Amino acid sequence: MSFHQDLNNLTRDMHDASWEVEYMHKNPVVGLMLERKTLQFSGGKRYYREVDTGTHEDLAQDYTVNENLTHGVKDTTEVVKFRKKRFQFPIQIDVDEEEENAKQTSDGTQLHSLAKFRVKKANEGCRLHIRKLMYRRVGHALGATDSNKYMQGLNNALTVDHTYGEITRTYSAGTSADTGFWFQPQGGTYTTTTQSTTNYTISIPWLRSVLEPLEDLETDNLDLITIVGGTLWLALIQEAEARGTQYKIVPDRINKRGGKTVQGYHEMILDGRRIVKDPFLSTKYNSSMGCTTGAAGSLDRRLYCLNLNDWDMFIHPNKNFAMTDFFDQSKIAGAADFDLARIKFAGNLVCWHPNRQLMFENVTP
Repeated sequence: MSFHQDLNNLTRDMHDASWEVEYMHKNPVVGLMLERKTLQFSGGKRYYREVDTGTHEDLAQDYTVNENLTHGVKDTTEVVKFRKKRFQFPIQIDVDEEEENAKQTSDGTQLHSLAKFRVKKANEGCRLHIRKLMYRRVGHALGATDSNKYMQGLNNALTVDHTYGEITRTYSAGTSADTGFWFQPQGGTYTTTTQSTTNYTISIPWLRSVLEPLEDLETDNLDLITIVGGTLWLALIQEAEARGTQYKIVPDRINKRGGKTVQGYHEMILDGRRIVKDPFLSTKYNSSMGCTTGAAGSLDRRLYCLNLNDWDMFIHPNKNFAMTDFFDQSKIAGAADFDLARIKFAGNLVCWHPNRQLMFENVTP
């Protein structure tokens, strides 16, 4: 068996066995969508849907006998469109590494741990990159419109006055300049200062007050998810424990008469609504995300309130984190001597109803 056959077989087996875990289950946002099977493997030029922009209630008429009845029709639909976004991750093995990590045997070439190590690091790198795309906030990565090259994340949908789904959103206090109000994120008055600069202190009563308006959505509370980082998570569980939360006793499979005392939380349920911790929402990633620690927008100060019914993650069937074969670049005239494969993604994360979601960027313990 040749080196390239062995390399392709080993790395593809390792990659195929791990990509769903690395990219889906280890990413809490995508993991929650995976539970609901809202990942869609789809092609096409655009991802689009007709969404409802308002109510028909104003067609109702109160009338008396002998009063002429009104009639009419009202169109409250609008087409929302999203483009495919792409990224790739290269996996390169230089000729020196190839020679140093291969041992010739009677059965052919046998690799050491190089292939496993490179695939593991590539999967980790892709997972971290997706997390950054999902939570990016400022700078070139967010973009003024939907036309840039970056996969759209939560902040694209939930930033007030940010063009999204090819819908222009401009808030102007109910004046004629008010555009796309129906597609703005939930935020009370929809002012640009509500989410980005106003400081809120997290607590169970405060969380109830901001979540309550989102519950009148003709949906099950299990669809409503709150995502926080470790700092806000600890503040919530400390408050819950101070209220007298009991510990659980779990039977020990070895000592049937005894048991293990289980303390703490893996997930919180508040009024039937799930609260989930994402470890990525931490100050240690602020520098790479262009965020300032201790200021509005810092990852540890983020709080997202999502209705999972309104989110889809589209993945192209031919670029679903699939890994290409390794190709010997030295076969190309003027190229260097190394082998190269790529992990490729095409798709997008989209929200069809931002007005049923909420985001705060300056929440502190």
